[in-house]
Amino acid sequence: MSHVPNAPDPPTTDPVWTPILTGLRATALDCLQTSFALLADHANGSGSHLALGARFGFATRERDGLVTVEATSDDRAAEAADLLGLWVEGRWMQLDGPQVRQLCGPGQPLYVIADAYDLPWCPYHGHEHMRHSFLVTAATTDEVTVVDAYHNDTAWGAARPGVWRLPTAGFDAALAGGAHTPAVAVHPAPAIDVPAMLAGNADRARRARPEIAAYLDRTAAALGTVAGLHRFVLDVWLLARGRDLHEHWLAAAAPDAAAALAGQGPRWQQLATRSYVALRRAQAGRPAAPELADALGTLVESHLTALESVGADAAPAGAGPAGGDGVRAAVLGALGDTLHLDGSELHSSDVLRELPGFDSFRLVDVIDRVEQRLGVEVPATALSAADLRDVGSLCAMFGAAAGGAR
Repeated sequence: MSHVPNAPDPPTTDPVWTPILTGLRATALDCLQTSFALLADHANGSGSHLALGARFGFATRERDGLVTVEATSDDRAAEAADLLGLWVEGRWMQLDGPQVRQLCGPGQPLYVIADAYDLPWCPYHGHEHMRHSFLVTAATTDEVTVVDAYHNDTAWGAARPGVWRLPTAGFDAALAGGAHTPAVAVHPAPAIDVPAMLAGNADRARRARPEIAAYLDRTAAALGTVAGLHRFVLDVWLLARGRDLHEHWLAAAAPDAAAALAGQGPRWQQLATRSYVALRRAQAGRPAAPELADALGTLVESHLTALESVGADAAPAGAGPAGGDGVRAAVLGALGDTLHLDGSELHSSDVLRELPGFDSFRLVDVIDRVEQRLGVEVPATALSAADLRDVGSLCAMFGAAAGGAR
């Protein structure tokens, strides 16, 4: 049998992590979400990670002169805190292998980000540079256990979820280029008000259309270049996975509503294949297919329409994105998550500035979280001292913004 250069190391099994890997919807996660998903299911049970797909969002950014929807590690950390209760409470930057091993204590899995080019269990090893997350779950003087939930087919072979036990020297060599290790603290998973989330998703879908149109215009203009096509392939892959993850969450949280998204997945897969073929042809000097951006626009529009349909069915008659109960649940949840309190023990008369850990910075965090959960934006004129005095006035402020009852 011929040797394949840089072939991934074979995985092994683990009594704790292999069952968790088996229950993960890894095909709907990107390489930064996977490790948060593992931590969530480890802490709160199988399927907990699906909450990452609850909230629709469409955010673009500049990267290498091109527009993209690729999330940053900070974006993924914020989602994990808001939806899974996994808080990044510190960061260690540019650690080497021995430093990472020193941080790993019994029963304390470490979230690690490193360059997949250097990771011997990844198909990208020795082929392509990209940030990649995994867990270090045990470290001895002789061996390091790595858990990686990434699932993808690559030009250099298949990446599949698994557990790897590496010799200490091999692990240290893999991290010689430096690793980023967030300190992830596990808190109780926030309760998601499903009708409010669905209605908020519909509102966010409506408000995202101008940004999506601008994104598609810029994407289409870049399809004549190899770099533009390479970015397009990645964006289609990311958008398809995000849509799939939302469908999986919807199937678990609101099964009747999930039918609105049925049948979209294969169409996204077809576009992913078409875009990859176009990239390979462009790399060989053949012109790209300019209709790819239109095809992406059609799929995105179908997704937005489905979100709006589901949200309309979820919203109570005459209400905005959330009714009064949904608003109160969102406010109490945000206060509890931000201040590390039990939101169920808060009362309307509780003065905000007297809550443990409360300050103006935490207030901004609370406002951001509630706006995201309800899909509303509080007018600046509403941010008065009277509206920000106690828990009840904060609920009333958001109730007015959401169109619910005070």
